[in-house]
Amino acid sequence: MSNEQSTPESREYRTGYGQTAYKRSLAYQHLGIHPAKVPCKPFFRASLKRIARLMNRPRPKGEVDRGHHFGPFDCLQASADPDACKVSRVYRSVPESYRRLLPAEVFCYAAGVSEARVLELIAGAVAWYHVEASAIVAAVWHPAVVRKTVERALQDGGTKERQLLFSAMGPLRP
Repeated sequence: MSNEQSTPESREYRTGYGQTAYKRSLAYQHLGIHPAKVPCKPFFRASLKRIARLMNRPRPKGEVDRGHHFGPFDCLQASADPDACKVSRVYRSVPESYRRLLPAEVFCYAAGVSEARVLELIAGAVAWYHVEASAIVAAVWHPAVVRKTVERALQDGGTKERQLLFSAMGPLRP
């Protein structure tokens, strides 16, 4: 017998019917889409990969990494926009272990939403999230900042802090 004799496993791999290909075909079936109908958009995929890298970049020194990493499509859950809801619903309908086997364009195609619109929705959701998170951080730290500003204003060199406090308080009335 030859060493090059094919085994059932190698035949599956060469014909594209291995475990991964099988799961991918199940995911396409779940969405009711034929793979050949989905347009390939390399710019879209590259943009999503860059967004994911930025979202999950290493944390600044001293900040705890919670271990949970988010993907760009996860951002769509923060949006009430109907297009975002459609894409998010399609994305979440596919079992998590199968999602990574599909190109990102599949979810847009199945939801009937353009890739450009999805990038716009992701950008809007991320911007909204960061504005809200910044407002929360500012609100939490505001008392400490005011306290420190008052402490500095009471020192001999605290002229700028006193001016800041007077302008923030408005004119004092007797």
